Order: sequence, then C-alpha cells, then structure tokens
Amino acid sequence: MTDMLKRRWAWAATVAGLTLATLVACGGGSVGTNGTGGPVLLGLSVGTVSGLGSVIVDGTRHDDSTASVEIRREGAQAEVGDARLGHRVSLEFATDTAGAQVLQRLELLPSVVGRVSERTADTLGVLGQTIMANSDSARAPVTVFEAPLTSLADVRLGDAIEVHAIAQRTGSGVRDVRLVATRIAPLSTLGVVRVSGTVAELSLPSAGIRRFALGALTVELPSSVALLPQGVALENGRAVTVFAPEAAYDDTARTLGASTVQSMAVGDPATAGTLRRAGLVGAWTGSALELDGIGLRVTDDTQVLPAGRTVVDGAYVQATAVLDSSGRWRATRIEHLAAAAGTSTTTAELRGTLDDWSAATRTFTLRDTAVTLTATARIDLSECRATALADGLYVEVKGVTTAQGLSASELSCESEPVGTKSRLERRGVVLGVDTAARTLTLRRPGSATVVTVSWTDQTYQGESLRVVGLPALVGTAREIEAEGSLSSDGLRMVARKLTLRRASGS
Repeated sequence: MTDMLKRRWAWAATVAGLTLATLVACGGGSVGTNGTGGPVLLGLSVGTVSGLGSVIVDGTRHDDSTASVEIRREGAQAEVGDARLGHRVSLEFATDTAGAQVLQRLELLPSVVGRVSERTADTLGVLGQTIMANSDSARAPVTVFEAPLTSLADVRLGDAIEVHAIAQRTGSGVRDVRLVATRIAPLSTLGVVRVSGTVAELSLPSAGIRRFALGALTVELPSSVALLPQGVALENGRAVTVFAPEAAYDDTARTLGASTVQSMAVGDPATAGTLRRAGLVGAWTGSALELDGIGLRVTDDTQVLPAGRTVVDGAYVQATAVLDSSGRWRATRIEHLAAAAGTSTTTAELRGTLDDWSAATRTFTLRDTAVTLTATARIDLSECRATALADGLYVEVKGVTTAQGLSASELSCESEPVGTKSRLERRGVVLGVDTAARTLTLRRPGSATVVTVSWTDQTYQGESLRVVGLPALVGTAREIEAEGSLSSDGLRMVARKLTLRRASGS
C-alpha cells in the first residue's frame, strides 16, 4: 500500500467516526455524505475523462504533471494506472505554498470488472449489474470501446471486461439501478472481480454472514472480510467498492462472496463538506434527486445552469453540494453538461505526439486513442513549419468522442514543449536495458537518434509489456512507446508510461 493511501485511510477513518456520531439519517436510510456519513477527502471530485495532455474531466483541464494516477485492482493495494478517454475518475486536490489548488492524485474508478454472464441486444449483465452503451452525446458521454472492441455487439458471453460507467436509478426500488457505460475495455485475464455501488438492504445479524445489495447483486460478507478504512462501519446508503475472487460469484443466485469491502469517499471536509460530482439525474422529485448513487436536496437557492434550464431525470449534470445542518447534501449548483453543441459531452481534446498517420484513411493514433480527421477538418501546421502531416509531429486535436476514439474537426501543430510538465512520446526498438538503474535505450527504425529512457515506481507499464518483460525485447524488432518529459536536447526522457506496440499485422 502506498504511503499516500495509508494517510488517506487513516484520516478518512477518523472523519468517518466523527460523522457517524454526529450526522443524522436522511431519506432512504442515508446519512451524511452521499447520504452516507462516510469518509470524505480534501478536494475530491468525480467525473468522466474527456481529454488528455493535460487531463480534461467533463470539459475542465487540470495540470496532471505532478499527480499520481492509480487504480485498485485487488483491494487495498494500489497500482499505477493510465487515464484514457471515457474513464470515470476521482480527482484529489491539495494546495501549494501559494494557496493554489493542485491536482495531487487521480484514481481510476471502474464500476464493474468481471465476466459477461447475460446479454440482450442492447445490454450486458456483469456481476448482477445491467450495463448499457450510449451513442448519443446529447444525453451523456459516448461509450468508448477499447480495441479490438468496436461496439456492444463485439462483447460475447464469458468475456472478461472492465466497465467505467455512470449509475442511474430507473425506479423507486433500491435495486432499480442501471449502469450507462462511458468506456468498456476487454481483459486478457481476470483473477479478482470488482463492483461499486451504494449499499442497500443491509442485513447485520449478530452472528453469521452479513449481506447487502448492490443493484441486483447480493454481496455476502463472512466475518473475515476486511472493511476499509478500518473503523468505518457498513450502513445503507454508503458508497462502497467490493473485491472478490472470480470464483466467489454465483450467477444463478446473483451472489458475490466479498474478500474486501472499501468505503468510498465522496466529499470534501475542507469547506465544511463539499461535493463535486458529474452523473445522470435519477429519482427526481422536484426537491431531491439521486446522482451516481448520491442523494441531493435541491432548494430555491440552487443555481441551475445554463440559465433557463430545469432539472429532469436522465440529464447529465455536474453538481456542487454542501452538507446542511441536518447532515444531508444540499445542491448549491447544478450545471447541465450535455444537450448542446460545445458542451463537455460533445467535445473532446487530445494533445501529444502524432503516430501511425495514414493519408489514405486520414487516421492516426494520439495518446493511445484512434483519431479520424473529418473531411472538412481545419488543419494548421504553421507553428511547426511542416508541409504535411507526418509521424512525430506534436499536435492538438479537437472534436467529438466516438465509440472507437475521436473524430477530429480541428488539428493544430505545435512546437514540442520542454520541461517536467511536458508529455511527449518516443517509440523505437530497445537497444539495451539496465534494470538496476531503471534505464533503457531506444531508437526508432530509420533514425540515428538514441534516447535514454528512465522509469520510476510511478511509471505505468502496459499489461503486454509486463508479460513480455523489457530485457526480452533487446535485439528484437518489437517496438515500445515511451511517454514522459524530454530533456532540451531530446536525448533523455523520464517516462510516465511504457507500452509495447502491437506487432505488425496483429
């Protein structure tokens, strides 16, 4: 476990103990934070990635040059992660010496990781959760499918997948919840499954197995199950993530035997409890709503933007809320993020090093995202003094998210940035590896330039690269791609990310 996670959980457990003692119950059995009274963290917000280079979440750009990117795949232990378009993420902020807000940590928040056990023409069933895709950017973020997937039709029964999604209530029952996917990725292996949601129908017998519902799934907790953070008790309305061995899921009974249950932070205590979250409105009553499993009160003082818009079920919004005197979340601001051109769900941006350019198809790869230039795309190459698009140019593209990546209507070439905040890419064959020094040398075929790349504990290594191993690539024709900050002479890189490029023809 990282030192940062230890500090977060120790602090969260203290806060949880205080809030559980002081916050009173609200509608549906919820209390405090998300109606949970659960742990809250400094400067936390949740949303969907809509751009990279720096990271853009629901249309707002954040400097991520010093932020760690993490994901928990097996419970307590955090791994280095890699943000992609459509990922649901939480952003944790701190303040620097000048008092400015700085992004400190970005955590990837997959809603469910498991095998497909049910499917219809337009839905998937994974761990008892009903998942649907979205192709309408006027409604919510478009579902991005990671290659080789291109649509929901490509997902088969028994496939292991990771789904990032927005929870939406579909009825008055506590199990009436569906997940609207923002990204679906195939997995080559699956050991531990994961599912997130809001606790309902909690049963805490004095002895025996504890149980609660997450949507249509019943989670069972033997006494040996770890509850994290320590000191935080389960209760209805609390946002949790459940981890378990794949074999612990019974699809017939729709039960999952948990190995770890982690309470999720949803707010910010620094300003007497502040929540910022984007999601789909559900269970709207005229004075209250549910947003991604969190109950919010709406009053006459709640500002709704743009002016003249109203709150309706199914709207994709970003809400800012504070804890009121009764311990309930009260929305101070609700901003519609969809249903208009130029809003966060209809636009996407990428910035980085162009690769795999094809003039015939007008396609290329940028930040591991497939990009297609529209027939009428505006192209500006003046800043880099290029006469035509080519691999290696540093570009910014703007357009709309599609199921396969991004459809770009604007492309501008820029001079490569320098310094620790830059995120550049270099690809090539591996000439040598020093695992003790954590360095490698690479050279792009056809080029004489050799780049020395160093990596750290915070460097993400793609799954296929971890399987093969860097030393095994020395002297082969297989290429890797390194992404990070480059020295002014272009010969040294500190990598934030290392991935193995696909073999030709694969």
